[in-house]
Amino acid sequence: MTLESKKIWTNSRKSISMLHTESKNWISEIDFILDEIRFLKHLLSAKYIDYLFAGLAKRIEIFTKKLEVEKETSTLLKESIQKHEIFLTDLIEHNNLISNINYIEQHKTLNKEIDIYLKKYKNLKKQIFDAVEKVMRKKNIKKLL
Repeated sequence: MTLESKKIWTNSRKSISMLHTESKNWISEIDFILDEIRFLKHLLSAKYIDYLFAGLAKRIEIFTKKLEVEKETSTLLKESIQKHEIFLTDLIEHNNLISNINYIEQHKTLNKEIDIYLKKYKNLKKQIFDAVEKVMRKKNIKKLL
Protein backbone atom coordinates (compact mmCIF):
# COMPACT_ATOMS: atom_id res chain seq x y z
CA MET A 1 0.00 0.00 0.00
CA THR A 2 1.31 3.41 -0.89
CA LEU A 3 1.32 6.06 1.81
CA GLU A 4 0.77 8.91 -0.59
CA SER A 5 -2.59 10.45 -1.15
CA LYS A 6 -2.67 11.04 -4.89
CA LYS A 7 -5.04 13.98 -4.70
CA ILE A 8 -3.60 17.42 -5.08
CA TRP A 9 -4.05 19.44 -1.89
CA THR A 10 -3.47 23.13 -2.43
CA ASN A 11 -0.53 22.36 -4.71
CA SER A 12 1.04 19.83 -2.35
CA ARG A 13 0.50 16.19 -1.52
CA LYS A 14 -0.61 14.99 1.86
CA SER A 15 0.23 11.50 2.95
CA ILE A 16 -2.13 9.34 4.92
CA SER A 17 0.05 9.80 7.97
CA MET A 18 -0.13 13.59 7.54
CA LEU A 19 -3.92 13.45 7.34
CA HIS A 20 -4.03 11.28 10.45
CA THR A 21 -1.59 13.55 12.30
CA GLU A 22 -3.70 16.60 11.48
CA SER A 23 -6.77 14.87 12.88
CA LYS A 24 -4.91 13.90 16.05
CA ASN A 25 -3.71 17.49 16.44
CA TRP A 26 -7.25 18.79 16.03
CA ILE A 27 -8.51 16.47 18.75
CA SER A 28 -5.64 17.47 21.02
CA GLU A 29 -6.40 21.17 20.46
CA ILE A 30 -10.09 20.65 21.17
CA ASP A 31 -9.33 18.67 24.35
CA PHE A 32 -7.12 21.53 25.50
CA ILE A 33 -9.85 24.06 24.73
CA LEU A 34 -12.37 22.02 26.71
CA ASP A 35 -9.98 22.15 29.68
CA GLU A 36 -9.58 25.90 29.20
CA ILE A 37 -13.34 26.38 29.06
CA ARG A 38 -13.72 24.53 32.35
CA PHE A 39 -11.04 26.79 33.86
CA LEU A 40 -12.55 29.98 32.44
CA LYS A 41 -16.02 29.11 33.71
CA HIS A 42 -14.53 28.51 37.16
CA LEU A 43 -12.58 31.77 36.97
CA LEU A 44 -15.68 33.72 36.07
CA SER A 45 -17.80 32.13 38.78
CA ALA A 46 -15.11 32.25 41.49
CA LYS A 47 -14.67 35.98 41.11
CA TYR A 48 -18.33 36.74 40.51
CA ILE A 49 -18.61 39.14 43.47
CA ASP A 50 -15.66 41.15 42.16
CA TYR A 51 -17.24 41.28 38.71
CA LEU A 52 -20.54 42.46 40.15
CA PHE A 53 -18.69 45.16 42.03
CA ALA A 54 -16.87 46.19 38.86
CA GLY A 55 -20.18 46.47 36.98
CA LEU A 56 -19.45 43.55 34.68
CA ALA A 57 -22.25 41.20 35.75
CA LYS A 58 -24.08 41.31 32.42
CA ARG A 59 -20.87 40.85 30.47
CA ILE A 60 -19.84 37.88 32.62
CA GLU A 61 -23.26 36.33 32.06
CA ILE A 62 -22.80 36.70 28.30
CA PHE A 63 -19.28 35.22 28.49
CA THR A 64 -20.58 32.24 30.47
CA LYS A 65 -23.27 31.58 27.85
CA LYS A 66 -20.76 31.92 25.03
CA LEU A 67 -18.41 29.50 26.78
CA GLU A 68 -21.22 26.97 26.98
CA VAL A 69 -21.83 27.37 23.23
CA GLU A 70 -18.10 26.94 22.56
CA LYS A 71 -18.08 23.81 24.72
CA GLU A 72 -20.96 22.33 22.71
CA THR A 73 -19.27 23.28 19.44
CA SER A 74 -16.01 21.70 20.62
CA THR A 75 -17.79 18.48 21.47
CA LEU A 76 -19.52 18.36 18.08
CA LEU A 77 -16.28 19.10 16.24
CA LYS A 78 -14.47 16.41 18.20
CA GLU A 79 -17.17 13.88 17.30
CA SER A 80 -16.89 14.87 13.62
CA ILE A 81 -13.13 14.43 13.70
CA GLN A 82 -13.44 11.04 15.36
CA LYS A 83 -15.91 9.90 12.69
CA HIS A 84 -13.52 11.27 10.08
CA GLU A 85 -10.70 9.19 11.60
CA ILE A 86 -12.85 6.05 11.58
CA PHE A 87 -13.61 6.69 7.93
CA LEU A 88 -9.88 7.10 7.23
CA THR A 89 -9.16 3.78 8.94
CA ASP A 90 -11.81 2.09 6.84
CA LEU A 91 -10.43 3.59 3.65
CA ILE A 92 -6.90 2.46 4.53
CA GLU A 93 -8.08 -1.08 5.31
CA HIS A 94 -9.82 -1.29 1.95
CA ASN A 95 -7.08 0.59 0.11
CA ASN A 96 -9.58 3.16 -1.17
CA LEU A 97 -8.10 6.43 0.04
CA ILE A 98 -6.44 7.24 -3.26
CA SER A 99 -9.72 7.01 -5.14
CA ASN A 100 -11.90 8.64 -2.51
CA ILE A 101 -12.29 12.32 -3.35
CA ASN A 102 -15.00 12.76 -0.72
CA TYR A 103 -12.59 12.05 2.11
CA ILE A 104 -10.14 14.71 0.94
CA GLU A 105 -12.95 17.24 0.55
CA GLN A 106 -14.31 16.35 3.99
CA HIS A 107 -10.82 16.82 5.45
CA LYS A 108 -10.50 20.24 3.83
CA THR A 109 -13.94 21.23 5.14
CA LEU A 110 -13.06 20.10 8.66
CA ASN A 111 -9.80 22.03 8.43
CA LYS A 112 -11.68 25.22 7.57
CA GLU A 113 -14.28 24.65 10.30
CA ILE A 114 -11.60 24.13 12.91
CA ASP A 115 -9.67 27.23 11.79
CA ILE A 116 -12.82 29.34 12.05
CA TYR A 117 -13.69 27.81 15.42
CA LEU A 118 -10.20 28.42 16.83
CA LYS A 119 -10.23 32.07 15.75
CA LYS A 120 -13.67 32.59 17.28
CA TYR A 121 -12.69 30.86 20.53
CA LYS A 122 -9.41 32.79 20.85
CA ASN A 123 -11.30 36.05 20.38
CA LEU A 124 -13.74 35.10 23.16
CA LYS A 125 -10.86 34.11 25.43
CA LYS A 126 -9.17 37.47 24.80
CA GLN A 127 -12.38 39.30 25.72
CA ILE A 128 -12.64 37.29 28.94
CA PHE A 129 -9.03 38.01 29.87
CA ASP A 130 -9.57 41.71 29.16
CA ALA A 131 -12.57 41.73 31.53
CA VAL A 132 -10.65 39.87 34.23
CA GLU A 133 -7.74 42.27 33.85
CA LYS A 134 -10.12 45.21 34.18
CA VAL A 135 -11.48 43.80 37.45
CA MET A 136 -7.98 43.14 38.77
CA ARG A 137 -6.90 46.69 37.98
CA LYS A 138 -9.94 48.18 39.73
CA LYS A 139 -9.31 45.96 42.72
CA ASN A 140 -5.65 46.98 42.89
CA ILE A 141 -6.50 50.67 42.58
CA LYS A 142 -8.91 50.40 45.52
CA LYS A 143 -6.23 48.63 47.60
CA LEU A 144 -3.85 51.53 46.98
CA LEU A 145 -6.40 54.11 48.10
